Amino acid sequence: MAQASKHVEWCLRKANKEIEECKKLGKRPKHRGLLKSGPDLEEAEKHLVKAKHNLDGITKFKEIGFSDWSMSTGFYCIYHCFLAIAAKFGYGLKIVIAVFSMLRISTTSSKDLFKAFATRATIVPPWQTTNTDFSE
Repeated sequence: MAQASKHVEWCLRKANKEIEECKKLGKRPKHRGLLKSGPDLEEAEKHLVKAKHNLDGITKFKEIGFSDWSMSTGFYCIYHCFLAIAAKFGYGLKIVIAVFSMLRISTTSSKDLFKAFATRATIVPPWQTTNTDFSE
């Protein structure tokens, strides 16, 4: 876990450094790292919509005989789910490896955003119905 924690810290420093460099140059702030901002439920919802789109794609690929693409699509489905979790807890990720480092920390730590999310999730995917009456 120490290596993953160090990598997450590096990603945070990288993003802050790149944003500062953009400011100095008078450019639009952008980064290729991990940024701690504030919870962004709108961004989280966008990632969940994309994850659902990718999940639908897996099924469609099988139907049209391109099931070999399902693995890649499955990866991006899971990736967007984790981006949604990160956005929910105020992290902006612009580098894929940061997601894996945060995931690595979450599997070995009791205090992390992924486990916290799993125990008290408040994001309801837009495709989920609020109707819980299954008698119809």
